[in-house]
Amino acid sequence: MGKWDFLNEIQKEFAFDLSLKEDGAILTNRETRESIEIFKEEYNSVDSKDGLYVEYIVCFTTQHRHFEDLSDVAEYIRLILTDEVLPIEFYLHGERRFGGEIEKTDFDRLTIEFLADSYGYSVEYLSQFEYEIHSWSGRYNVERRICKS
Repeated sequence: MGKWDFLNEIQKEFAFDLSLKEDGAILTNRETRESIEIFKEEYNSVDSKDGLYVEYIVCFTTQHRHFEDLSDVAEYIRLILTDEVLPIEFYLHGERRFGGEIEKTDFDRLTIEFLADSYGYSVEYLSQFEYEIHSWSGRYNVERRICKS
């Protein structure tokens, strides 16, 4: 079984176009054209038996996460495909400043107080920013808007 075969299994459950490369893959939503990119990176390491440290980076819109195990990559991709995790990015004067992700269950609780608490900032500080949210399906997309109560 090839290292990217798990994506073929996921593709049986979800409709997306799949482009495979030796060191990565791209999943593209046929409707929204959103994409998930996966990169394999290798580094020299004195701590591993073969001298290499391998990690996989999963990128979706404004966010990315690092994983050491492909089963974790598969689990995270499923969370994206089902809109369970939603990337959120904050902007100041039109420039990206910081971001993360929220869970779909928190989507209806989006207030400046919730966001300030989630990211460890005061409401006053966060009120200077704008934010946007993306989702695989497009159902939870929020175009850039000012953080306010």
